[in-house]
Amino acid sequence: MKLHILSVFYICALILLLSYKAQAHRYIIDDEEEEGGEISLTNDKEVTKMLKELKKYRSQDKQQKQINQLKQLARELQKQVVILHNKLHECSNEEKERTEQEDTSANKTSIRHKRSIQNSAGTTGGATYIRWGRSTCPQGVELVYNGVGAGSHYTHSGGGSDYLCVPHDPEWGVTTDGFQSNSFLYGVEFEIQANNPFLTHNTPKLTTVHDQSPRCAVCRIPSRSSQVMIPAKMTCPASWTKEYDGYLMSSHHTQKKSQFVCVDKAPEVMDGGDGDQNGALFYIVEAQCGSLPCPSYLSGKEITCVVCSK
Repeated sequence: MKLHILSVFYICALILLLSYKAQAHRYIIDDEEEEGGEISLTNDKEVTKMLKELKKYRSQDKQQKQINQLKQLARELQKQVVILHNKLHECSNEEKERTEQEDTSANKTSIRHKRSIQNSAGTTGGATYIRWGRSTCPQGVELVYNGVGAGSHYTHSGGGSDYLCVPHDPEWGVTTDGFQSNSFLYGVEFEIQANNPFLTHNTPKLTTVHDQSPRCAVCRIPSRSSQVMIPAKMTCPASWTKEYDGYLMSSHHTQKKSQFVCVDKAPEVMDGGDGDQNGALFYIVEAQCGSLPCPSYLSGKEITCVVCSK
């Protein structure tokens, strides 16, 4: 901009100088004509110098304009580079998200496929069950832990309805002495009347398991993924594996409701667990004809049970 202003200034100055020189030449010519002499024109060094300066400033002004144009072009290119960089970043993020989604989907598909192959080949499992009345699991089955049966008191209308296999060595959290919550857990006792179908080879010193506390074991089957307790059966369906069989037991019909459990036909009991403590109770379940179809079922007969896996 400064070069442009200087150029205009020099042009105006040159015009004024040339005008002044023209007038001076005219006066000289007039004087010489009057004197009868010849007109002599010489190079004006000052004018020549100013023309050179003007040409120089014009050249610099042109270069400055070109530089400004190049700077403007550079700024435009820089803007385009920023836009392209942002677009590439967005595309990269979208591609990354799409790849992660594809990897996750492929991983889930692979896991499902692997599980399907393993299950079909019988190489994986994990089914668990409680073996009531025993402290060990069948051969080839993992013992998770063993313990003793527990549940709600038979006279209480509230509390849990299911029986639990509690471990021998409980771990305590934050406790407060005394009873505050009014929800209680008791040990289980067998209530065996005249009908005693159980084998005694695991209790050779006892004539009956009445008032004894049954043992229990939590078992895991590494090679099979399903398990089921079938009442009124002692054998498993074809292609299923028998874990154990025994007799169906539950609470008394006049007491609070409970679940049905399958107690091993040759139960073990806790040492020192005898005595009529009457906490949670196991009664042998008997068939009652009516809505239960007879003669397939017979009234008063003890119901068997079997636990099967596959």
